[in-house]
Amino acid sequence: MELNIDLLEKQKKNRSMNIIFGTLLFILTIFMLVWIITNKNSKATAWVQLVFWVPYFSYFGSKFLLESFFGKAHVLVNSEIISLKATVFKKEQSANWSEINSIDYKPGKLKINKTDNTTKIIDISTFDYILVSKIKETMDFIAKEKNIQLNFGQWK
Repeated sequence: MELNIDLLEKQKKNRSMNIIFGTLLFILTIFMLVWIITNKNSKATAWVQLVFWVPYFSYFGSKFLLESFFGKAHVLVNSEIISLKATVFKKEQSANWSEINSIDYKPGKLKINKTDNTTKIIDISTFDYILVSKIKETMDFIAKEKNIQLNFGQWK
């Protein structure tokens, strides 16, 4: 059993729109900066735009462009590895089944007890309930095959 989900699949279908929208937001940011510098009549308005709108447009412009070009977000649970990357801007969290002794579920987290007596925490709080259920179901199936103890408590 394997669970392999590309969390950006929907966004990849709209890749060209994301690139266009991100580029437009960057152009708007540059336009606003030029306008603020050249328009010396209204200092208060300029400061509000400089403090609020320029960072807003810059952030969303870069977000759309980065997700379109470099984005990866996925869930991969197979007989070799548990690999989760919730968003483009979060680090991938993974653990090899061969290094796992047991797995405990804590609210929003998977606590993985490794064979070398270390513990690894994988955050699953950003995933929706249905996806967490699929992850849990796949992990349950693989753990039974590999004789690894799962402690999901009432979550099961």
